[in-house]
Amino acid sequence: MPIMSTLLRVFFLLALALGSAAKPEIDAGKLKLWLTISARKRFLGVSWKNAPAREGDNVIITVQDALSFEQRTLPTGTPIASFDNVEGSGSAGSEDQADYVPFHGYISRPTTENTSTPINSFATPAPRQYWVANGGTNPIVAAIKPTLSAQWFTTGVPFDYALSSNVTIHTTCYGFWANYIDARGNIMAKTCLRVYPHWMNEQRLLVGNKRLRDLFIPGTHDSGSYRPNFDPLLRENLVTKYSLTQDDDIRGQLMHGVRYLDIRVGYYRASHEKFFIYHGITKQRPLQEVINQVRDFVHETNEIVIFGLKEFPVGFGKGLGVHRLLVSYLREQFGELIVHPSLSWRATLRDIWTRKQNVIIAYDKHAIVQEFPHTVFGGVEQRWGNVQTWPRLERHLRDINTFDVSRFSSRPVVDMAELTPETWDVILDKPGGLRKMADNVNWRISQLYREELGEHANIVAADFIRGTTLVETAIEWNNRKFS
Repeated sequence: MPIMSTLLRVFFLLALALGSAAKPEIDAGKLKLWLTISARKRFLGVSWKNAPAREGDNVIITVQDALSFEQRTLPTGTPIASFDNVEGSGSAGSEDQADYVPFHGYISRPTTENTSTPINSFATPAPRQYWVANGGTNPIVAAIKPTLSAQWFTTGVPFDYALSSNVTIHTTCYGFWANYIDARGNIMAKTCLRVYPHWMNEQRLLVGNKRLRDLFIPGTHDSGSYRPNFDPLLRENLVTKYSLTQDDDIRGQLMHGVRYLDIRVGYYRASHEKFFIYHGITKQRPLQEVINQVRDFVHETNEIVIFGLKEFPVGFGKGLGVHRLLVSYLREQFGELIVHPSLSWRATLRDIWTRKQNVIIAYDKHAIVQEFPHTVFGGVEQRWGNVQTWPRLERHLRDINTFDVSRFSSRPVVDMAELTPETWDVILDKPGGLRKMADNVNWRISQLYREELGEHANIVAADFIRGTTLVETAIEWNNRKFS
């Protein structure tokens, strides 16, 4: 056994060396933009990398696609004292914080050229410049002056999740656009809030001959822990602070690119609906609601979804009776959409599509997998950090990806990229809730997988995934690796 272990380690290190030698090119020097949504206040976030950050550069957010930008001059003498103390503007005490002014049409605090003019002087103020988009017909809702080549900035622009509920499989961009422009108004980079309902099929020529284990796949943690039409600024309490983990329903998560769902099911004997989504001991949505949304989505898109049943916290007991009921229920509900386990995790995406099957039921209970070999796959391995701070989460994510022996297996693995509060911290509300915890780490997770960890990532699951760039990053890495 020691000899086999040594050989395995040698082969692993050799594979790492070969992989490094053939490492895909990262877009060195290519300016990129991302738009995200924060969890606590649902504000738009904008981030970029490889920006020139020159004098006169701006990142401008609009509510329509901007085709052109031009500067106009504000008439002299116009009173704009409100600029002096704009909440959220960004130069107070931080050298690397972008300059943000949440006013339509403006890009920074106005300043006069001659700072030596006495306060009581009657000199004419210097003219002030401001930007307009599409000749002034496209409202500008935020503008940021980049000060570093790579930054992540949360604006004060609120996002209404009703916008997400209206997207269809034909939607691309919606809601908000961001443009990086130079001092002359030339558009150097552009992004938008968008959906990815067909990303697997759109990359079919690249990924069709790959296993799910080979792909970078976006996932959500506690996917069914959402509440429709929930506003955290109005309705948050101690229970919702530590039980809700997503703002989009299942349809919204899938439409925005998620392909791995972390499903925790409880059994409620006294209810007409027997099976519910649970987060711990907190009952969330009916399982039927979740199944309907998955089923409708794959019928519309032909995408492949991993339906990962991980925990059974309430009502299952120690026997297998309720598990058998659940498998029968899933078989009845998903029907012919269930990917037959005879394909195994070694199957390629093309193998799965050829059978016209789309839903992989991954069941994390070995006895049930053995009893129902024609219905359920073995569970996906979730790699938990169970940590409460970013330094410990970063160390965990780096460690599990540095010497990842499971890379030689066909069974998918999930990096659980979220913080986990301890029991007493929840009781005392010490972390401030899952939303605050997610906002503290989601931008860091995004940067980590954009760079060092992205090349070998398999599934990455996060809380409040709209606050990350994991979907765009996954699609980009798949394209880099297989093109």
